[in-house]
Amino acid sequence: MHRLLSAGCCTLLVFDMALEIVYMPDIEGSGEVVEYLVVLGETVEAGTPLIVVESDKASMEVPAPFAGVIDAWEIGIGESIETGVPIVKMQSSLQEEIEVTAEVEIPLKPASQEESVSQTGEIVTIFMPDAGGDGDVIEFFIKPGDTFLEGDAILLVESDKAAMEVPAPFSGTLVERIVKSGQTVCEGVALVSAILNSEAAKSVTSIERVAEPVTAPVQKVESKNIVNGQAKEPSKVVSSLVAPANPASASVYSGPASRKLAREMGVRLEEVPGTGPKGRILKEDIKAFVKARLNKPVEAALGQGIPAIPTQDFSRFGEVEAKDLSGMAKATAAHMSRCWLNIPHVTLFDESDITELESYRASIPFEKLGLMKKPTILPFLVLVIAKALRKYPLFNSALHSDGKQIIYKDYVNVGVAVDTPAGLVVPVIKDADKKSINEISEEITRLAIKGRERKLTAEDMQGGSFTISSLGATGGTGFTPIINAPEVAILGVAKGTVKPVWDGTIFQPRTLLPLCLSFDHRVINGGDAGRFMATVNQSLADIRYLLL
Repeated sequence: MHRLLSAGCCTLLVFDMALEIVYMPDIEGSGEVVEYLVVLGETVEAGTPLIVVESDKASMEVPAPFAGVIDAWEIGIGESIETGVPIVKMQSSLQEEIEVTAEVEIPLKPASQEESVSQTGEIVTIFMPDAGGDGDVIEFFIKPGDTFLEGDAILLVESDKAAMEVPAPFSGTLVERIVKSGQTVCEGVALVSAILNSEAAKSVTSIERVAEPVTAPVQKVESKNIVNGQAKEPSKVVSSLVAPANPASASVYSGPASRKLAREMGVRLEEVPGTGPKGRILKEDIKAFVKARLNKPVEAALGQGIPAIPTQDFSRFGEVEAKDLSGMAKATAAHMSRCWLNIPHVTLFDESDITELESYRASIPFEKLGLMKKPTILPFLVLVIAKALRKYPLFNSALHSDGKQIIYKDYVNVGVAVDTPAGLVVPVIKDADKKSINEISEEITRLAIKGRERKLTAEDMQGGSFTISSLGATGGTGFTPIINAPEVAILGVAKGTVKPVWDGTIFQPRTLLPLCLSFDHRVINGGDAGRFMATVNQSLADIRYLLL
């Protein structure tokens, strides 16, 4: 005794003993089973992809229409399959109504203008805009069921350069979060789905489509199946078809499940040898590739044959806790390693007498001048460095990647290292040599606030020609700052202290500021560094030199 369920997505034969057969859904033409996505005995949820079927036009993941346990395969790898062919036996109890969500790669026909018009209540997918590279989803600002207006921030994505709020392109109500916190996304990745409100529906008038692609991007198709052979119409999904983030990976013979796993693990598919039929890359191939890379010596990655630090099991000595680095912290670590390994660093240590400068700062009537607060010493340092860069353009240059040219910059942009909860960032003060102390002070405050709130943009941190890294009042008598390539020098500033200084007759108390100038010895020699530092010391000792 059994019941036959027929629907637009899958046909199910339901036995009294809860052993159910999943059949191939209705597709045009036939295809070939190229990959199992689950194993016998595995418990799956409704919507979990079971197999990958590939035709001459597209690849398709066939999902489980209900939750259950995989009992036995009814179709083998490499066998031809078409609508109605049994796929798998599953142990489950079937309800009268089943909702199925399938992710299918399908070629799309060109749509006319009339077919593309969106109506109120349609579910629309919002994709990741161009952010200049990959980033990690670190925070959602709205949850399913929340309404939002056009321009409202939906989520926060953090890349190796900046944190970016992704705005809503229309007004509506959030239906589903497609991506998860911590997931890496790139341009074109589906982020969330939402329902258009009436005003937004009028403005959505077209959908970008491509005619007969070999492999179309993944489109979500939601369908609701009902017993007795009748199926409800699937809800429409408005989507923009975008080119893959990595064009080289698009030509690789692999299914959507393998491509998703490769994205999650940061693997370039074109580097993975495929062991499936006709050289197809399977998920097992990607896992084996990653395992081999982890076990491979890392001399090539580190450069110059530097051996890796052996891994230790610290839990042998006591309790430990492992936490993932933020995307920004990981990017900073990688960048600093590159800079240290590729640039021959030389650091010049000096002390600047800032006694008169501190006296001048203490006497500034900032309230009468309309200033929010008294400027710190950092704006003075920025202006002094900016003027020195104009005088010594070699420090405002960059070494070409081929090592055969020096590029001189006709602009002076000074970066200031800022410590934030997410890690170290370097926002840039543009045209610092043309700004006043007050303007620089306000710019530093503005950028520091944006950094702490994770709202710095890529533009805020690009275009620097020299960096200042100040420890402030945290302590220390000096340190070796790492050059922020492709810049050729960086100034480290430690804590100022009062010391006795011999004036030729007696010792006088003077406030001395430790300065540490690291420079690229391929571009700058010791004499250049000495003259540059002498100019900096002279200007800090008597700020009036900046007027000359």
